[in-house]
Amino acid sequence: MRRIITVSAGAAVVAAMLVAGATLAAKPSTGCPSTASEDNRDRVYFIVDVDEWWVNTVDGFEAEGIPVYVGGGYSGEFTAQFDAFAADLGFGDGAGLEFFVKVTQWAEIDKNDNGLVCMKDRPITRGNPAYFFNGVDDQASTKHG
Repeated sequence: MRRIITVSAGAAVVAAMLVAGATLAAKPSTGCPSTASEDNRDRVYFIVDVDEWWVNTVDGFEAEGIPVYVGGGYSGEFTAQFDAFAADLGFGDGAGLEFFVKVTQWAEIDKNDNGLVCMKDRPITRGNPAYFFNGVDDQASTKHG
């Protein structure tokens, strides 16, 4: 049985885990709970790697009016506003929040350690900002502790 883990880049909900990385012994992906298409991506899971997970997270921060990188894009120097946002959440600065999303949070979801997970956009509401997503491992047979 799959256990869906609600994840958030905006809150330190997940305890620190070991760094996730693809290994030669990793099981191949069996896909996501449902297949996404352009017209229904917001209602189903779609497969991503850690870089796409970060891009979607950055897009969520931007949608909430929190610019992440000086000059835009998906890498470079963090804005003072993003550093302050991350510090207010207890991550120290933008680099700390990026580490949480790309390492700690990712390791909690990528149970089979193959470098892929299934991501689902959540409805944007007052208590559910654009940088909150659902994530589940892409391997149905993976046991969740």
